Amino acid sequence: MNAHVIQASVSTDYGSALPPLNKMTRCLVLPLMFGGSAVLGLSSAQAATSNVEQVTIYQGSASVTRALPITGNGEQTVVFSCLSPHMDKESLSVQVQAVGNVNVGEISIEELTGEQAAQCQYQGDAKVQTQQNTLANINAELEAARLAKAYLQNLTKATQVNTDSTIANNARDIETQATSINQRILEIQQRQARAQDALNQLMSGSATSTFNNVTQVSVRTASRSPSNIKLHYQVRGAGWEPAYQARLNTTSEQLSITASAIIAQQTGENWTNVPVTLSTVNPNQSTTGQLPYVQRLSLYEENQDANVRRESPMMDAAPVMMAEAAYTKGAGVSMAPLPNFTVSSQNKNGIIEYRLPQLVSIPSDGRRVRTVIGEQSGSSKLWIRSTPSVETAAYWYASAPFLTPDWVDGSLQLYRDDNYVGQSRYSYQMLKEQGIGFGSDPNMMVKELTNEDKQGEKGVLNRTQTITTTNAYQFTNQHNRSVRLQVLGSEPISRDDSLKVTVTNTPPVTERDWNDNQGIVAWEFDLPSKQSQVIRSTSQVSYPANKMLAGNQ
Repeated sequence: MNAHVIQASVSTDYGSALPPLNKMTRCLVLPLMFGGSAVLGLSSAQAATSNVEQVTIYQGSASVTRALPITGNGEQTVVFSCLSPHMDKESLSVQVQAVGNVNVGEISIEELTGEQAAQCQYQGDAKVQTQQNTLANINAELEAARLAKAYLQNLTKATQVNTDSTIANNARDIETQATSINQRILEIQQRQARAQDALNQLMSGSATSTFNNVTQVSVRTASRSPSNIKLHYQVRGAGWEPAYQARLNTTSEQLSITASAIIAQQTGENWTNVPVTLSTVNPNQSTTGQLPYVQRLSLYEENQDANVRRESPMMDAAPVMMAEAAYTKGAGVSMAPLPNFTVSSQNKNGIIEYRLPQLVSIPSDGRRVRTVIGEQSGSSKLWIRSTPSVETAAYWYASAPFLTPDWVDGSLQLYRDDNYVGQSRYSYQMLKEQGIGFGSDPNMMVKELTNEDKQGEKGVLNRTQTITTTNAYQFTNQHNRSVRLQVLGSEPISRDDSLKVTVTNTPPVTERDWNDNQGIVAWEFDLPSKQSQVIRSTSQVSYPANKMLAGNQ
């Protein structure tokens, strides 16, 4: 059964003056003093369904805008029914805006339970509504056929015939008509059974979540002409997260990254063919920064407890709300233009909004709806990176100079030469600094040659002692082409003037303090096909003999 929003109007003539209601927007939330039947009891009641004009989805919540027409004139009560039970009703987030010369009065919010809530269960499910209409038409046909059969039966009893020929002719006519009606009733009953089965299957697998209650908002209005009224409210139980796919072609050195949004909601409302905007803002995070801690110091006096207290400066409490846990015509006919799914984005001082160009259907059952929100691609620089002191392996890496900081962090699926190689994390800053890893490279052989420590002897006359560490690794390129190899290593860092560190690298390092990481060094060179390269590093640490060496390794 379809649940409708009721717009009840009272045919009262106020003359040229409208009732003294506050105009345009009201945010007062008042409890209803009457049940849903009281609204239905108003005269000149008309049924209307509110349309969702806009949905903006955040992390854990959403802003919804609905619209209802105001027909007629005078004072009337407009009712938005079958709304989410998770609507934020305690704050002033429920707002009403009237379009045109309309006065807006009090706003009332109530919870509906039982049968009234059950009627809202399948509102907005287009397939269920279509099947319900089909079944209703079949039931009407069946009722008409049964009425025709009953009429024929009554006519037969009331008809008096006088001759044998007339009796025979009437009997044959009645038999023919009765047979036709019975066959029609049987055929309609079979269609009715099939339609009922189809409806039951749709309802059992419907995308609509069932709730024990729903929210209804009633708005008192006064107008002289038809207009529209909009309801803005916040609802919990919705959210979205970004997901990325990176595809690297190692032959052409082309890289493309596709950004998608995974949307899900369990608000209790089915959003069917609605405009959707995705916002990167998180309404659940703190909205104010903290002030610095100030120490209150005092001197300790005998027989008196110390009065050292930690006092936090007064600050506005940040409200925190916990969030509750996707045309083709025949030949010779002009083709209709294909829909454009290009997402427009806007950066509002760090808050990025993605406006989807197409209408989206997001059922309230928690299913994940995925839609593409952007793509960036271009030429990439490729290299193979190894950190042999940690792991004797090498990995493919690619730069992405075309990336922009508009995308927020999210999961990243990686494809190298059309093969799925794993999953990582998309972070603009990290990817710009370190590149994107695309899995291990079995064609780069890494072999450890030397890893030894030697400690100098301490004698009576020796005032210093030394520790010498040597590491050597061999890299062999088994590719059929030359590759760029990057090897990362480390050098000890002295934090004491009496502790001396000397490091010898063969070949010399290409970069020290790699990517502003103190102590990390990098070698970069082109390694020809089927060739090998050895990297050797020797460090010597000297310190006073009467001291002990402390470090983090």
